[in-house]
Amino acid sequence: MRRFRQCPPPGVLALACVLAGAGLHGVAIRGDAATVSIDVVRRDEAIVIEASALIAADTSTAWRVLTDYGRYVEFIPDLRVSKVVARHGSQVVVRQSGDAALWRLRVPIEVTYEITETAPARLRSRAVAGSLRMLESDYTLTPRPPGVRLDYVGRAATGFGLPGPLEEIVVERNVARQFRALVDAIERRAVGEREDAAAATPAPIERQSPPDGQVQRPGR
Repeated sequence: MRRFRQCPPPGVLALACVLAGAGLHGVAIRGDAATVSIDVVRRDEAIVIEASALIAADTSTAWRVLTDYGRYVEFIPDLRVSKVVARHGSQVVVRQSGDAALWRLRVPIEVTYEITETAPARLRSRAVAGSLRMLESDYTLTPRPPGVRLDYVGRAATGFGLPGPLEEIVVERNVARQFRALVDAIERRAVGEREDAAAATPAPIERQSPPDGQVQRPGR
């Protein structure tokens, strides 16, 4: 297995990992905080993607970001639309559209996902319509004090029509940027929630000592 290292810009569900999901070989990315590890291998005609990160956040915060599909466009690079079109209990249908970056070119991508949520630990999805031939994804959140571990496993067939090595390079760059962005969004949310909690905590009241020579008597 070949290995690469890269440092993408600081910071998706399935779209993020599939847009990049063909040729990542052991990438370890260190940003401002969490280190992200990504491996992509080709098995037969499918691409198997594995990504993980240890995040400075609790599980509930990570889950809120992971399932806040409508806000993905705020932090996932090259994603223009992310919309919940149906929800029935733990079953969600999400439509996403954006671009896969091919150096200076952009390839439009549109995918509809059926998602099964198992709060607050697991999210599974599969592409049911759109630009990708096949995509099955699995996100898992595992507490790792003082934070949480995020693991992603995906199996995809992109249908880009690119030669294998070129497709692998394109996918490597996209998945690194977008998975990194998801991790960063979780950590930013965690920092914001901690700051809000600290601001809402009243300051302790200091008791003043009586002047010299005076005795403080208990009230009746």
